[in-house]
Amino acid sequence: MRQKVVWFVLGVLVGSLFLASAYPTGGNVQYVTPAVQRIPGNNYTTLLLYTPNGLPLDVKNVQKAVQEFVLKSAPKAKWHVYAVPDIPPSFALYGYGIKVAKDGRVSVYIIASRKGYPLTSLMLREKLSKWAVKRPTFGENIPLGKDAGLPPSWEAKSVDSNGNVRTYTGESSPYWHNFGPVKIEVNDPPYGNIYAKFYMYGLWNDNDPNREYFLVAPDKSGGGRYEIDPGYGLWEVGEDENYKYYVTKSAKIIHNWNLEHNLNPKLGEADPVESLGGHSTIQVTIGYPPAVTFTVTIPDSKMLPAIDRYTKKATWLLKFNTDSDDAKYSFKTNVASEGSVSQNVLHNGQWHAIVNVKFQAMFQYYSGWDTHETWGGVTWYVKVG
Repeated sequence: MRQKVVWFVLGVLVGSLFLASAYPTGGNVQYVTPAVQRIPGNNYTTLLLYTPNGLPLDVKNVQKAVQEFVLKSAPKAKWHVYAVPDIPPSFALYGYGIKVAKDGRVSVYIIASRKGYPLTSLMLREKLSKWAVKRPTFGENIPLGKDAGLPPSWEAKSVDSNGNVRTYTGESSPYWHNFGPVKIEVNDPPYGNIYAKFYMYGLWNDNDPNREYFLVAPDKSGGGRYEIDPGYGLWEVGEDENYKYYVTKSAKIIHNWNLEHNLNPKLGEADPVESLGGHSTIQVTIGYPPAVTFTVTIPDSKMLPAIDRYTKKATWLLKFNTDSDDAKYSFKTNVASEGSVSQNVLHNGQWHAIVNVKFQAMFQYYSGWDTHETWGGVTWYVKVG
């Protein structure tokens, strides 16, 4: 059956969340009412928001619209989730897409660019439309291979402060539930681009009545990546004349679980946790086996992890030999971390910020000293009940 495409003019989909025209806010910044497209699919619905005229979108207004869309698209789901961009002041949001399944899982696509070099409306529509026509793949759930610890035919129940009841039996088995992928694309000519894709998991059927556990990782097959596309390679292959001979000097990946103090967040496992020299690759497994196994690529020259459970942050610093191919051309790697929050607070029926994933790269002009930092990130939100 052909999908029915429904267009909404300037925010009809979300009531009065968007103003009727571009407006100035804070200095010389102007935001614009986004073009809105809703595409019903088979057991999921897609929402596309993008600039119609090159002016940026307001992240806070987009967040309000997405919250409402997620709740309306999966009204019977107990768990609702979404992600919004975290970008530096010199950058702007130009496109946002989200696919929501009836069970609450999501797939998110975010496009940002440096102010002064926005993507054309046609290019944005093409990017988002190409992503929108693909059926969402949320990733497989990952069984832990370990039951809840009760003898067969036994059962136990726990009741939280909101009256939610969990039943544990000898046949129940904990597993990592895959909520879906999040990807962000940040374009920053003439220096280069960065791209991140990761999956969010929640631990279900566990026997801990006090904590909820989450995982930021690739999917079970290793899909997902943190990718750097320096201007050097893009210029050399004729990708875009606006890029110049910038190479990657360093990069940093940060998983910050310390977003809401009342959730009592904690950082659990993180991988890789040893300093590694490149260019090389290693296999890493995170979570109780058999969990997620993926490949980590070490740049020429090294990867330096810094896991701080006091600040609840996992950081991986990538150092590049600026004369190497890793620095000149596209480079990708993967990392993962686990965190947990208070179950009673999370289950209060409100939206909560769980984790922020930030990816940044330092570009350097080849055979020169000029440097420039590019970064982008996303914050993952959860609402239970």
